[in-house]
Amino acid sequence: MLEDSRSAYRYDVPTCALQALLAALILSIGSSLGGYVLFVLGLPLTILGFVVACRAALNWSNPTATENFSWITAWLTAMAALGIVGQTTGGLFWYEVIKRTLAAISIVLVGVFSSDDRVWQRRAAIVAIVAGLLLFTLGPIGAPQPPIDVFTWTQTSVQALLHRINPYTVVAPDVYHGRYDPGYTVSVYPYMPATLLAFAPWVGALGDFRFALAASVIVTVVLLQRIGRRLGVSPQLTHAAALAIVLHPSGPRMIESGWTEPLLVAGAALFVHFALQNPKGIGQAATFLLLPALKQYVLAPTLLYLLRGRRSLRPGAVAAAAAIGAATVLPFLVWNWQATLSGIVFQMQAPTVPRLGSTSLVALMATTSSVYPGRWMSPAVQLIVGGLAWWRLKDHGLSGLMLASALSLYATFLVGWQAFVNYYYFVGALLILAAVVRAATSRERRDGQERHDGQGALEMVL
Repeated sequence: MLEDSRSAYRYDVPTCALQALLAALILSIGSSLGGYVLFVLGLPLTILGFVVACRAALNWSNPTATENFSWITAWLTAMAALGIVGQTTGGLFWYEVIKRTLAAISIVLVGVFSSDDRVWQRRAAIVAIVAGLLLFTLGPIGAPQPPIDVFTWTQTSVQALLHRINPYTVVAPDVYHGRYDPGYTVSVYPYMPATLLAFAPWVGALGDFRFALAASVIVTVVLLQRIGRRLGVSPQLTHAAALAIVLHPSGPRMIESGWTEPLLVAGAALFVHFALQNPKGIGQAATFLLLPALKQYVLAPTLLYLLRGRRSLRPGAVAAAAAIGAATVLPFLVWNWQATLSGIVFQMQAPTVPRLGSTSLVALMATTSSVYPGRWMSPAVQLIVGGLAWWRLKDHGLSGLMLASALSLYATFLVGWQAFVNYYYFVGALLILAAVVRAATSRERRDGQERHDGQGALEMVL
């Protein structure tokens, strides 16, 4: 007799893992709210997400488990609903219609996903995930010329590189035509050379670097599924983690605008994948140490990774990985060290005052008064929170590293001069990865014949 699809297995998910995932969902909504509701809803929800993430860290050793996903599905529904009225980057009419229609359909699919029927849970999740990934792929086509400086900077610099011109010596046209003062003046490409190297093949083949970002989201979702299956994680949690990526209210805007964070998210997922396959190998070391080579703000996570691996990692693997990361920068320094440093170091200091549209406490202080902390506060808080989180989570191996990294970056953006949805997008992905790895705790048949502790086995390996 066939077993009922609703009762063949019972999956007990650690409550702390669901708290980490819940924090990512709350953050995705809070960081996506700007404009008139930024300090009324956006920042309070973002702070709430940080509180929930801290609570997860405090409970990370607690074995209490649950099957109750009601809070998760409720916030997934809210994410899909926000996607209907989310901001646009000047997409074409047909693309905006498709984007908002899929968001409305996703509300129904999340409703089906919240049912007790495992088969229909899986079907609804797959349909929503596939539809979302197709939408991301359409992003560069549906929004061909977004009015945002990041797109212009990157496209111009990559094209210069393909024409054998140093990308840090070209000046992109002012996409705002002098009508908007963002609070800073950037004269050259302000990001790391590794991003240009990653984008160059896509510009050469398809003419638009943003296809690399869409591919990064696809890679992330595929890796999440593989990680979940490898660890024996509850399929419901694995699908919920993928939905958290796909239904992010600003997910399409991440691709349309050309923000580089999807590259970092894919890199973090690839790191977890390699770390599970070969904890001491070059693959996992290279992918993690490439994160700061992609975005300058990944400071505390890099230190935590090196601190964690001082005994378990082979020195040769770390050295080789560091050499790979350095190889993305050194050729540009040899080419023109002054222009390169001007871009990747000095342009990061471009704002002379806090960006008032930031989702941060400093932006709130700058808006309501003339008193606010200096730039030093953000990196200092990142290191302090990272150290405290690591002290709490150091015995939890891979899941502890991901959660401590998320908390350190979360805190630094909350007190940063610049803190926008793309920054928090990476933080949310780290929380999601931490939740999936920590969720490898228990899976048992209803009759009690099969039970294993995936997290314990994982910690022994790591």
